[in-house]
Amino acid sequence: MDHVKHPPEGSAAAPRVSFFTLGCRLNQHDTAAMQADLEAAGYRVVPAGEPADWAVVNTCTVTRRADQEARQLIRRVSRVHPGARIVVTGCYAQRAPEELRAIPGVSAVLGMAARERIAEWLGGAAGVEVGRGREKRPFHAAAPVSFGRTRALLKVQDGCDSFCAFCVVPLVRGRSRSLPLTDALAQARRLLEAGFHEIVLTGADLGRYGWDLGDRTLLPRLVERLLSLGERHRVRISSIEPNKVDPALLGLIGIEPRLCRHLHLPLQSGSARVLSAMRRTYAPGDYLALCGRAAARGPTGIGADVIVGFPGETDEDFEDTVRLIEAAPVTYLHVFRYSERPGTGAARMTGATPADVSAARAERLRDLGEEKARAFRASLIGSTLPVLPEPGRRGDALTALSDVYVPVRLTEAPACAGIVDAVITGTDGDRLHGRPHP
Repeated sequence: MDHVKHPPEGSAAAPRVSFFTLGCRLNQHDTAAMQADLEAAGYRVVPAGEPADWAVVNTCTVTRRADQEARQLIRRVSRVHPGARIVVTGCYAQRAPEELRAIPGVSAVLGMAARERIAEWLGGAAGVEVGRGREKRPFHAAAPVSFGRTRALLKVQDGCDSFCAFCVVPLVRGRSRSLPLTDALAQARRLLEAGFHEIVLTGADLGRYGWDLGDRTLLPRLVERLLSLGERHRVRISSIEPNKVDPALLGLIGIEPRLCRHLHLPLQSGSARVLSAMRRTYAPGDYLALCGRAAARGPTGIGADVIVGFPGETDEDFEDTVRLIEAAPVTYLHVFRYSERPGTGAARMTGATPADVSAARAERLRDLGEEKARAFRASLIGSTLPVLPEPGRRGDALTALSDVYVPVRLTEAPACAGIVDAVITGTDGDRLHGRPHP
């Protein structure tokens, strides 16, 4: 493959590249890594909509709808940037490269490993490079992603070895792999020096952080080490599988004040039979007990993912899910209708749920989730919560994020930057109202 020699960074003739990202926070992180790699190679990253020589589309493939959104985005980019060469990467690219390469305007398709060498490709390459999804490779350390000016996402794990029957992630993101502790701490120090006040730890299967390094207790130690780096920041744990929550980590919630009282625990189903068919290695009672322990020390934001319409799901199975969510101290829900993914175990199962039944079940759970969220917000009125304001929002009011993962609209700006206490005075839609504690 021939490569062009790139002009020095900052040159007027520097190649211009725009990025378009779909999907989860991991994809946001991966896009930031590609941006950093290309800037180091002399490229100039320009906002979407500006003239560009290349357009990189980072895709998701978790559902059929995600595939459709990716195809629509690629076609829209081709229309808006007729002179740009389009490079498609991400999970959809890993799963179905030829399908994407056939879309008019697409110059190259890069799988998950190939995009870690994206600077080698944008020198004029065209074609497809997609290695084996399960090939063993090291963790690709990359620049963290910021959320506004106060929060940053730190990816410390990627890949998955669990092979749940409905999930394509192990097939496209590869084997579980972890960022070594020393590297994670070094990245965190740079974030704190840059002025961030919240570090959000994330991974494709965060609960397995450190397992490939021979240490199954590394995640709670990482949290403790991160908290020891200073006094003016906090740590938040993103989605973590309920059967992989280390007891030491759970024991810190509600005890260590700068560890956010927030867990996102994917449930998927409240039916023991369906969980078994999904290859989820916990029982409904285990999930309920875990949520109870997490919320035992005071208000705790607990999120859950739920899939409805999994092959063979009966009315009784669905009612088991409803009863579990009603009983659990869950504070918000993400509800998904089952979407068949090629290559997964569930794709070979029979007993598909009719679309209208699946839609009705999803709507009922979303209503239940809203009811649980409203009740949780109401329970916080009169309490004092640590919040992190995000400067520069509408008017004189500020939007802040509480440690229990509920946004708070502050009536006035706090006297100091960073984490502050707020007295909660009421609710407004999906937000709380509050004032800085004197």
